[in-house]
Amino acid sequence: MIYDKKIVSTFAKHMICPDSLYGVLSQQELGDIGSADFSDYPYRHNSDRFRGDSVASSDMLLAKLKGAVLASVPTGKKPLLLLSDGKDSMGLAVAFSEVGVSCDTLTLLRADDLDLRSYVEATAKKLGHSSYFVDVDEIVSSFDKDVFSLACKKMSVPVLDQGFLFFLFGLRCFFDRNKLNPTDFVVVDGLGNDEYFGYIPSHNQLNSYKLSKFRLWSLVPKSLQQLRWYLRSPAESQGDLSSLFCFFPLSHAHDLNKYFSLVPHSSQAESFVDFRAFSRGAFHDHQCMMGKTKVAADFLGSQVVFPWLNSALVDYCFNLPISEKYDFSLLKNKLLLRDLLNEKTGWEQSKRGVDLYFDLNFRYFRESILVELVPYKFIESIDKKIGVPDYVKKRGYLELLNFYVYLSAKGFSTQEIHEVFFGK
Repeated sequence: MIYDKKIVSTFAKHMICPDSLYGVLSQQELGDIGSADFSDYPYRHNSDRFRGDSVASSDMLLAKLKGAVLASVPTGKKPLLLLSDGKDSMGLAVAFSEVGVSCDTLTLLRADDLDLRSYVEATAKKLGHSSYFVDVDEIVSSFDKDVFSLACKKMSVPVLDQGFLFFLFGLRCFFDRNKLNPTDFVVVDGLGNDEYFGYIPSHNQLNSYKLSKFRLWSLVPKSLQQLRWYLRSPAESQGDLSSLFCFFPLSHAHDLNKYFSLVPHSSQAESFVDFRAFSRGAFHDHQCMMGKTKVAADFLGSQVVFPWLNSALVDYCFNLPISEKYDFSLLKNKLLLRDLLNEKTGWEQSKRGVDLYFDLNFRYFRESILVELVPYKFIESIDKKIGVPDYVKKRGYLELLNFYVYLSAKGFSTQEIHEVFFGK
């Protein structure tokens, strides 16, 4: 259980907090700690850890994937595969099909995403899986504040991912609607391979990184901290900045820009990919992205597995030649996986955002859910902030719900919570 204001404030500001900072008091140490952590980081192409000697073939990748999914599902458990039209979960769907395991698949849908539903339904059927869908409206209508509070209490660290609510109640809807016992299932999540398969940024993230090199982010006064949403540091340009920082001082937080300050990085492909894998993948993916699935499944009584973290699969994929992993000039990654999916399913999907919170009725959410769990003073800090677009406020409401309820569920006093958000 975390009671350190520096730790919880760091999560609130950056969505992450490296484990090595637990108990650290001096900000001066952060750069050296970050440099040491990066030196020990296993997925660096610019190091002797990268051999580049894996044989690049679709058959070999499929064999490793098949071994990973077989090893991931405990005997007697039914796999529930979280399935989208993306490469990672589709790769697992193919592997399960190839080993003769039929999965139930669950897709959390935006209300108007009929194309995604149609594609997933057809592909799952082709692979011998049974597809299920839960949309945003059903998830929100099933919200239960007591369930949410108890789930937040299950968190070992705060999960600031704005998708936590959707995963928790989306899974709960699936089990309840179909009268299934969560303990009979293992939730299968496709996250985990970006760190070692070539962590490529979006065009916006790469442009944000290039802008960060001018250090304009360091000149933004505290009175205009909302501008930091746009003027980010190199590490923050990878996505590790919580929207809560636009609305609250969070003055107790460790400065993670110092933590990452001595980690080498540049716009050159391998250097950038290594920095991104460490600054985002090593923390954000595990604590935030995977964290929401872990907490949701654990609370409901299911196990959760991430087959892409299987050690044999990791070693094989990490040591593929760069030319089979990514093309930085095209910002295109997981090239061998793309080839495998195209061979097996005709997959040619374009990457797209599927953020469920875009569909949330925020007037209803704010007035019927948020105010039931969070004091108005905190909500008002988001409401009244000038110069912040609505989508940032929407993220802020969801992250505020997660964080405030976490603190409350973990036994922080009213005064302690106030200090975390507003300082002394």
